[in-house]
Amino acid sequence: MDALGIVTLIGADEMNLVVGRLARSPYTKYLPLLGAYTVAGNSITKPLPGFAAYNITDRIMATDVTGWFGRWLMKQDLSSTSTWINISVSKKRTERHARAEFASALIGLLTMGPPLTLAVLIYDWWGLANYVSMIVSVLVRLIVVEENWKALDTAADGAIVKTAQPVKTFWTLPDGNAVTIIAPRGVIMDCLLTTPRPPNLHLYNAARGLGWAAFAVHCVSLGMATLVSQILTVVLLLGSTILVARKFLDDDLHVGRRLQFQRTDFPGKEFRSAALARLNLTSDEERSMVAWNLFPHLSNELWWERYHKCKKDYGVEGFKRWDQIMAERTDLV
Repeated sequence: MDALGIVTLIGADEMNLVVGRLARSPYTKYLPLLGAYTVAGNSITKPLPGFAAYNITDRIMATDVTGWFGRWLMKQDLSSTSTWINISVSKKRTERHARAEFASALIGLLTMGPPLTLAVLIYDWWGLANYVSMIVSVLVRLIVVEENWKALDTAADGAIVKTAQPVKTFWTLPDGNAVTIIAPRGVIMDCLLTTPRPPNLHLYNAARGLGWAAFAVHCVSLGMATLVSQILTVVLLLGSTILVARKFLDDDLHVGRRLQFQRTDFPGKEFRSAALARLNLTSDEERSMVAWNLFPHLSNELWWERYHKCKKDYGVEGFKRWDQIMAERTDLV
């Protein structure tokens, strides 16, 4: 591999997160990206460590969050505690919009068409091989994402049939942020905590194999191409990757064709107690919070006295001044 081929390795971590979150990218999905091997290696579906999901309704705690949802959460720019997300399953499959599809295809054509033509005109066959490998990597990414969408759609359909009862959950992320999520029980179990399997594994694995071949050709041919092709390739890859990393005109509120998200960010700085109080916890649920160390032990009578008094007298709004309420007594620890 030529030293210039090393350029193809950068940006892999960010592309792993952005592509792996399975959100819609209607205007950038036909663009070539850096770190294409993350798709070929299927690392975009691997679970991420550091998550904890607390199913408050069913009193279950899990850490094996599915890879796509962990990546989706990491790319949402969540607040520390005040973000609330409702997840539902659309009764009708959300199909592609013809206008967005045409625009996306046109953007891809205008991005790859001119350099491909230039390589032919100047007889730069290594450059031509390089551009073709980039186009193949785009097609591989489309197939891999589409197959994961189909798997997620199937899981969502089955989850609603199994049980559509909404449950209250609280999630903590590796970066220390937390989010409240309300979703049907089946969706929590089959879509967010269990990794859906692509329905056509033969196509899926064949696409991944083709992706590795395209990546190898890309690494070698880029170093052998003319200087013009090398410069164009780096500019195209960097520009496209920056757009995708910044989620340019992406739709994060729909994943696949069935799952849809509604996000609410409550104003002001909130304490975790306020986020949990908003869930209107029952006594049994509060005991679960103690068991998970999200609430102090019952022996901390002073804390619980303040908690119940604030909840009764002021409601959820009272927890916005929770630090002041706790500071009213100097003997609190």
